[in-house]
Amino acid sequence: MSITKQRDALKLLQSIHEYPWYVEKFIEHKKTKKNSPSTLLGYLRDFSFFFRWMMTEGLTSATEMKHVSLSELNVLKKETVESYILYLQESHLYERAALLTKPTRSSRKEYSDRTISRKISSLKSLFHYLAALAEDENGESYLTRNVLAKIELEMTELTPLARAHAIRAKILIDDEIYQFVDYVYEGYLAHCDTVKKQNYHLQNRERDTALIAMILSGGFRVSEIVSLDLSDLVMEKNQLKLVRKGKKEDAPFFSDWGKDYLARYLLVREKYNPPAQEDAVFLAVSPGNANGHRIEVRSVQKLVKKYAKAFGIPDLSVHKLRHSFATQFLRLNPDPHQLQAQLGHSKIETTMQYAHVLEDALSKAVNRTT
Repeated sequence: MSITKQRDALKLLQSIHEYPWYVEKFIEHKKTKKNSPSTLLGYLRDFSFFFRWMMTEGLTSATEMKHVSLSELNVLKKETVESYILYLQESHLYERAALLTKPTRSSRKEYSDRTISRKISSLKSLFHYLAALAEDENGESYLTRNVLAKIELEMTELTPLARAHAIRAKILIDDEIYQFVDYVYEGYLAHCDTVKKQNYHLQNRERDTALIAMILSGGFRVSEIVSLDLSDLVMEKNQLKLVRKGKKEDAPFFSDWGKDYLARYLLVREKYNPPAQEDAVFLAVSPGNANGHRIEVRSVQKLVKKYAKAFGIPDLSVHKLRHSFATQFLRLNPDPHQLQAQLGHSKIETTMQYAHVLEDALSKAVNRTT
């Protein structure tokens, strides 16, 4: 199990007691379906939002989530659930303060249709389990009626071409890849307006540049990079030993270009003062722990967003770095099966979305046809 999955599994164990007993039963059911800990945590977050809304609206006598009863779910009306959907659509206007103990800047942002659909899909899964799959000691369903079955989700299914068009504005293409990495190492220093920020950047720029360059040089997931141990590096072959989604062992490659940045970072890795037993490749220090320890996924996501915003592509995220590699790979190596193997995709359809990202290539293909 990867470090990220271990952490999420621990979080799951620590938080499940805050939820009603039937939610714990649902989570156990999903575990038998081999859902990942992060997926299960996503379910809990969506349930938490709904239960807190029920308490705020007086739809339950419970003062804590774990006391929301099955009978209270059983009497919910379709109109009530539709009111919840309306709330999700407008909750940013109130900073979601009623449902969040600590509203953040993101609580002022409007939920996308996809996010709302996901939250409702989570509820539909729970209610379906309670009404159709689970049974009590008498063999009866936990719920006698499933109000969520009456709620239709209207999701616009994007074609691969439309999905690719949405990706194009948020990724790096051609020279932008090298320009962005150069900016992280050299250019961002000019963006630091205090000595403290300058010193922090100088302390971490080899690590940050290597992290980003490695993702861009092999299309790796951020969780895969964060989980790397020194023993997983096969430098002479430009390979990484990984355990991918579905617990699949793999050994994908990275480029010489990425290897140069990784080697530069490894030369200074000891400045993070890691304990002798710390085998993580990418390290961080924190106010509570001055000894180098494995950097977290969330920290990598934040640092990529920081550099991307300063670089002028604010929509660039750590996952879009993976998209950038995939798009560039197909631009220069038109073999989706090779890319499928490199990215660890189980289905070629997933890989093929990158074939449509570059509209100029598609346009030229169309012109060549006639």
